[in-house]
Amino acid sequence: MLKQLNFKNLLASIMLGVFAAISPPAMATNEAMLDLLEILVKKGSITQGEYELLVNASKADGEKVEGNINEMKAKVAKTTKKMPKITTKGKFKVASQDGTWEWQPIGRIFWDSMYVDNDGGTLEDNGEELRRARLGFQGKVKPMSYKLELDFANSGTPSWKDVWLAYNGKTDAGKWWLKIGQHHVPFGHATISSSKYMTMMRRPLFADGPQLSRNVGIAGRFQSKAKNRWFAHAGVFVPGLSTASDETGQAATDRRTTAFRVGGTPYYKDKNHLLHVGFSYQHEEHKGDAFSNIDNTLLTHIGNGDSLEANFGTNADDSDAFDIEAITVMGPFHGIFEYVTWDVSDPTGGDVDLSAWAIDAGYFFTGESMKYKYGAWSGIKPKKPLGKGGLGAWQITARYENMDLSDMDNTGGGNTSTADDGGEADVFTIGLNWYPTSNTRIMADYSKVLDFSHVDLAGTANDAVEPAAFQMRAQVYW
Repeated sequence: MLKQLNFKNLLASIMLGVFAAISPPAMATNEAMLDLLEILVKKGSITQGEYELLVNASKADGEKVEGNINEMKAKVAKTTKKMPKITTKGKFKVASQDGTWEWQPIGRIFWDSMYVDNDGGTLEDNGEELRRARLGFQGKVKPMSYKLELDFANSGTPSWKDVWLAYNGKTDAGKWWLKIGQHHVPFGHATISSSKYMTMMRRPLFADGPQLSRNVGIAGRFQSKAKNRWFAHAGVFVPGLSTASDETGQAATDRRTTAFRVGGTPYYKDKNHLLHVGFSYQHEEHKGDAFSNIDNTLLTHIGNGDSLEANFGTNADDSDAFDIEAITVMGPFHGIFEYVTWDVSDPTGGDVDLSAWAIDAGYFFTGESMKYKYGAWSGIKPKKPLGKGGLGAWQITARYENMDLSDMDNTGGGNTSTADDGGEADVFTIGLNWYPTSNTRIMADYSKVLDFSHVDLAGTANDAVEPAAFQMRAQVYW
């Protein structure tokens, strides 16, 4: 009977050993299994020789299984060595294992709604608008990088945005690139910062009109090795690709533009506590093209488009623009000051000086900070995104701005293409931004014209007209 019992115990032990051998190595050689065999040998259920045999067999089989797994891992690594890596966290990107090339689809969609009180005038329009609908791609094949993007928001007719190829390099002092194609003209902060990240629905008045956004040209940029400490950006440009006129409403047939921008952070504690200062200069040869320095609404993008206008017709010879900027990020608070002046040379009417400035500020109730990247804004990542234990990021913003085109006086002769003085306006805007996730945002802005003076082409004064507007935007980008 004892022999029969010992045989049953031995059989049970062998089965345990076999189960351990075909299990993962961690289970085959774990302490619990060895403790069990030790208990069995102490109770006399198995002999010392049987115990040693089972222990050695278990360890040997475990090593064999582990060796097979390591061999399989090596084969998988070898097979997938040349397969591209795919990133899906926050963006979709395909890249080589060694980082020599990558490709990423990009796009953005903005839908705007506007509700206007015209204060008895007709300067602004109510309505809704697909403000941006962009699709494209970007990437690199070292040492080159590239980008192509089209916007379909203008009645479905595509217009070219970024279309460029760049050569990238680096030295002991920092990184540099040389870019050719259609890309940003290096002038000022407000225009060169992407619409995906600007804190209000509308850029300042001076950035929506006279400052060029993109043109075709060649430009170079150098940035310091120490992150966000300083940069220099310069280029020469000719008119852009998409239409017969650029974003300022100026005929674009024979113009030439030279521009540069330099900036740095004299105070830089960390990425959330810094002070940036910058300077830009731009010279344009108009060569007989019509030059309308600004043709812009005061509050909305879909207004009449002639609230402020300094139109030189074909009289302007050349112009020089100067821009100074200061940006601060102090934890959840940020502030921006930017001042721009234009000196337009008119051989028939004399030089004209035009100017504009804006002060912006914002504060995150939820503790985030604006992301500064070499003189421009970048994307916000909520600390607690919606759907992941939080309600996203919440930010309040405000801006006071002035634009003065009143030096444009045509009544004394010279600039005979218009009869107005260009106008002057003060506008205040307050906004609330909600970032549910890092790639989405809901914006709400209320804007009010505080002071406005302008005589239109028919000689009608608009001094008493001070419209207001409430606007909302839903945006997503990738």
